[in-house]
Amino acid sequence: MPQGFSRTGLRAFLVPLLFCLCQCQQAKPTKPGPYAYDLTLKLTPAAEAKLKASDRHFTVDAYYYGMAKPEYREKADKLNRLDVGYDKGAFDARTRRIHMTGEGIDTSVFPQIMDGAPYVLITIRTATKAGFPDELLYCHNYAGTIKDAQIHPPVIGCDTQY
Repeated sequence: MPQGFSRTGLRAFLVPLLFCLCQCQQAKPTKPGPYAYDLTLKLTPAAEAKLKASDRHFTVDAYYYGMAKPEYREKADKLNRLDVGYDKGAFDARTRRIHMTGEGIDTSVFPQIMDGAPYVLITIRTATKAGFPDELLYCHNYAGTIKDAQIHPPVIGCDTQY
């Protein structure tokens, strides 16, 4: 022990210091963003059993797009869609309600899309521990406006076959 410090003095110094360090980064509750929405997964009994017997998890890909205004069609794809952003997430296999934040949306593109209303295409897959998508289960996709997804959270069905 360094000279000049007693055990009591060292404790008196370290305990408040440790207490302060533990308190400095408190998690603040986050308000849902304007483009946040939820998804519900509904698995068939066969899909539940197959997933339970595996070591897989879910990956969710959300592609955000909007229909291009006539003056921006040259920037759009063949289906007249402009890319507005992308979100990707990994979720535990026991998860049945998935919260999407919409943080990947680039609002600067909104003036180029009709109604300024973004659409979302959701793809859900199972994936290995290493993160590689596989075909353990087949889940339906969701395509619609974010506003519709906020009003009526999509229920996405998953099964062992199409």
